[in-house]
Amino acid sequence: MPREREYTSNAEKQKAYRERHAHKKPARVDEVMALARTLRGSIRDAARRGDSLAQELEAERVDDALRNLIREFERRSTSEFVEKL
Repeated sequence: MPREREYTSNAEKQKAYRERHAHKKPARVDEVMALARTLRGSIRDAARRGDSLAQELEAERVDDALRNLIREFERRSTSEFVEKL
């Protein structure tokens, strides 16, 4: 005797699959760019308020701000920086 069907249609089965695997879906480029622009704006605002780290990270272009952020965290991951904390 066959087991009872979990899904009533292939569409329902496909929907359940997509919901289970939604976290594996890569981020869309436009979403990543919107996040990067938001980050750059937040860095700019903090720099204007006198935040020294933000002043170091600030850049005109989004890609430059991201590069500055990456460099900062690469610097912080070195043993020399960690020892200073």
